[in-house]
Amino acid sequence: MAKLVFLGSGGGRYAMATQSRATGGFRVDMDGVNIHVDPGPGALVRAKEYGVNIRNTDVIMLSHVHLDHSNDCNAVIDAMTEGTKNPKGILVGSVSAVRGYENDSPAVLKMYLKTLENVVVMKAGDSTNLKNITVKATPTRHTDPTCIGFRIEGSKTISYTSDGEYFPELNKYHQKADLLIINMLRPDNDKWPMHMNLENAITLIKETEPKLCVLQHFGMKVIERDPDKQALKAAKETGVDVIAAADGMKLDLDKNYTPLSKYIRK
Repeated sequence: MAKLVFLGSGGGRYAMATQSRATGGFRVDMDGVNIHVDPGPGALVRAKEYGVNIRNTDVIMLSHVHLDHSNDCNAVIDAMTEGTKNPKGILVGSVSAVRGYENDSPAVLKMYLKTLENVVVMKAGDSTNLKNITVKATPTRHTDPTCIGFRIEGSKTISYTSDGEYFPELNKYHQKADLLIINMLRPDNDKWPMHMNLENAITLIKETEPKLCVLQHFGMKVIERDPDKQALKAAKETGVDVIAAADGMKLDLDKNYTPLSKYIRK
């Protein structure tokens, strides 16, 4: 069993600042493990809005230290540990998110690190086991040089690119997933350094052949051009079911999806 809830579909500083799309990250409930990936600004508020019990969190995963991916991590830890009174949970994160990098402070405060059962700092190529799930850190090329993606392997395989630009070797780490989640900041062939656009996403989908792909982390230009239309372009060109994430969207990976449906929003 693998279910997801998207507590946001926006990314980048302008979408984050305006909350044109929410930026709370996404939740994975698979094989008895509840995971919160990249809890950015508004994670707690969106969890309540979309019916997620934030206290029911076993693992927090942080791909990197940037605010739109990590801002609410301390609040999530506080909630899941009942104000640090009940130490529990595991943090899996990049070097920058857990320890800080060069001039960047870490995302997680020391007082909250102490309330967790385990803290796993990962670099690209590392792997760790979480009960019945294996998590592998995948490489990225991003402005945070310690940024990583995640490949979550259990009864289903969920591969998450995180932020970063497309590069030819990227496909090796995201092959044939049940679900590929691509962070796509820009539409069509609109380029922005160290991030992917629709053209890059289409290339990666063709190279990796996932069963289902979700595009998310939309910047303002994608939002203005309609993410659903961008996803439909990708679906037509790749032959893969491609969905544009929506705030509050829920997915059950035991179900089938087609790119023309409106999916399960709430």
